[in-house]
Amino acid sequence: MLELGCGGAAEPTRRLAAAGHLTGIDISEHQLRLAQEGCPGANFVVGDMTTVELDPESFDAVVSLYAFNHVPRAELPKLIKRIGGWLKPDGYLLATFGVSDSEGVQDDWLGVPMFFAGHSTGANCSFVVQAGFAVLRDEVSVIVEPEGEASFQWILACKP
Repeated sequence: MLELGCGGAAEPTRRLAAAGHLTGIDISEHQLRLAQEGCPGANFVVGDMTTVELDPESFDAVVSLYAFNHVPRAELPKLIKRIGGWLKPDGYLLATFGVSDSEGVQDDWLGVPMFFAGHSTGANCSFVVQAGFAVLRDEVSVIVEPEGEASFQWILACKP
């Protein structure tokens, strides 16, 4: 299994690692050091999910939770297509997508500049379908963050 934007191995990452083979990719070396401590049996790679090179059809599933909203809007459709190439036939994608339909940079987010972006729910589904996936489930949920409420679209899709 591949997790994009795994961060420091929060509870979902630890569960994925406990369930079997996990490769986690994150752009932050610091976060990956924490992830390795929390999931010593997993494989973690420092990299940008939009440019990392992975073997074709090498994963049964790809998970990305609360990370796609940090991908520039123009890059997201290309990333979804690349994910389709990394998945084996009948592989699954489970991801959360930002639904703000905007983009921007927050200069000081946890001490570093952070990119935030989102598309409409229809656009997110369209990117997934155009990349060759069948959408199995699509649902919007609202979470409360320190800055206020944020909406995310959960999409479960399968590569035929």
